[in-house]
Amino acid sequence: MNYPAGAGGYWWLREFEMNWYGPNIPLKLLLLSLTLMLVIPSISTGADVEFRWAVLAGSKAEGMEPLDFTGSPIVFSGTDLQIYVEHLNNCYIYLFLLDSGSELTPLYPSEKGYYDYGFPRGPKFIPPGDNTFSFVPPAGLERIYLIGSEVRLFQIEKLTEIYNESSTNAQRDLLLSEIKTILDEYESASLKGEKRRKAQRKSRTAEGIVSTSFYATEVAVSERYGRVITIDHR
Repeated sequence: MNYPAGAGGYWWLREFEMNWYGPNIPLKLLLLSLTLMLVIPSISTGADVEFRWAVLAGSKAEGMEPLDFTGSPIVFSGTDLQIYVEHLNNCYIYLFLLDSGSELTPLYPSEKGYYDYGFPRGPKFIPPGDNTFSFVPPAGLERIYLIGSEVRLFQIEKLTEIYNESSTNAQRDLLLSEIKTILDEYESASLKGEKRRKAQRKSRTAEGIVSTSFYATEVAVSERYGRVITIDHR
């Protein structure tokens, strides 16, 4: 449709209205929606692996505080310790301790086939409840290997199962090799996905349920997370 020069400066708008509001409105709306989907990218955090962790130290009588892993914290023999993990989405978490005597202990999951029936929710403490563990001599570096994965790591689980049944040096070395392969690939990038967040713990006492808070490391990364948590045991 042609508009004369004297028809006003907005003739192009009237022409657009005439062309748009024609008989094919649903088709045009569909085309507009598809165009917007192509032009405007979808927003995604890219976080396939989300969870929190902390290592608590102190004494059950005086209270437990999270260790600061901006360096290698010092912990003395006999200090009460407890590890906290909490799944924030459907990811797989694996936790191992290589102590100062080179003994490897799988810590989490706590049993064979743990992930067969889904993912746990809520805070998990290792050992559970009010129980704790402590380092024993010899002094040296204690290393906690922490892995988070978007997909289930069946090879890690299989090697852990074999090692639990036969804790030989050969089986330990096979499991350690698999763990370190993942850590070598992902640890440097994993540090960028860490933030400090408050976590909560609820304990049952004679007075009722008591809630306490502490700072934990919150992880949000894509695909996998790997971390060697080093403690200076003295």
